[in-house]
Parts: sequence; C-alpha cells; structure tokens
Amino acid sequence: MNQIIRNYLWIVCLCIFSPAFSQLSPEENKIIKATDLRTSAAIELLKKVVNTNSGTMNFEGVRKVGGYFMDELSKLGFETRWSPGDHFNRAGHLIAVHHGTKGAKFLLIGHLDTVFEKDSPFQNLEMLNDSILHGPGVSDMKGGDVIIILAMQALHDAGLLKDLSIEIVMTGDEELNGEPIEYSKKIW
Repeated sequence: MNQIIRNYLWIVCLCIFSPAFSQLSPEENKIIKATDLRTSAAIELLKKVVNTNSGTMNFEGVRKVGGYFMDELSKLGFETRWSPGDHFNRAGHLIAVHHGTKGAKFLLIGHLDTVFEKDSPFQNLEMLNDSILHGPGVSDMKGGDVIIILAMQALHDAGLLKDLSIEIVMTGDEELNGEPIEYSKKIW
C-alpha cells in the first residue's frame, strides 16, 4: 500500500512541480518525506472509512464518511461544507475549497458512496497481507479519497499547499444518481 501511495504522489509531483523528469526537486523531496511520515495515519483513515458503511442509500453512513474527510481537510485550512441532498433524495456532497496565493488551480473529484448497502454481506476491511487491503470501497473510491487527503497533507507539510487553489468535490451519489439529475449535479 505504501508503494502504491508513493507512486501516485510521485506522478502528482512530476505533473505539478517538476519541469524535467531527470531529478527530484527540493519540493518533490519534501512531498515524499511528508508522505512517508503520514502513510500510517492514511492507512488508519482508510480502515475507518472502509469499515463505515456508506452505501448510496445509507445517508447517515455517507455523511459520516464525508465528515471524516471534512475534518482532515479543515485541519489543512480548507473551507469545507456539506451540500445537502434533500432535493434529489440522497445524502449530499462534500465541498472543500483552498484559496492559494499563486496561479495554479485544481479540481479533484471523488465520491463517498459505495454499492454495498447496509444489508450487503461485504461490510468490513480485511488485511490480506502487509500491503493489500480488501473491503468495500478500498479501490472505488475510498482509497482514492484517502490518497487525495494524503496528497493535500503532504503538500501542506511541505509548505506548498498555500500556493495552490484547489477545490475538492466528493459526491454522495456516484453509484446511484439522485433524481432529478439536474438537482443531483447542482451544488446547494
């Protein structure tokens, strides 16, 4: 798991900070060090969100998973809010915004819900070995959401987040869209 996270963040570093792929910049080294320091906590966060059922129609579970991510993003200086899903019969969406001081702007999108509703027999995380986790949402999408959080934490710890304008949207109805769809895709 640690190697997967490092590989993902390496790609992010190359895309954002490195003009050439030949050597690591000081910023990239800071990001990698910060990632290494936070990886254990990221795995614990992943375990917590995977063990929280957030099937699309489990509104309480979707909101709870969103709350975990809101807490982490708030600690980094993001303005976070919950866009309620009452108008389209779903839990809602997490919106987090960071206003940077320099040019680059990024939109990161994930989702909080899974296809595994409360009555699904597939509910809990299982560690298959030292680097493979198996559980509802591990790869779609809770693992990706945790990587977004870890990337933001690493950028913060490296002193680079302050420059970036980032909006993160994590929807609560990716697996089963709310109706009417025009309300489901609107931020309230």
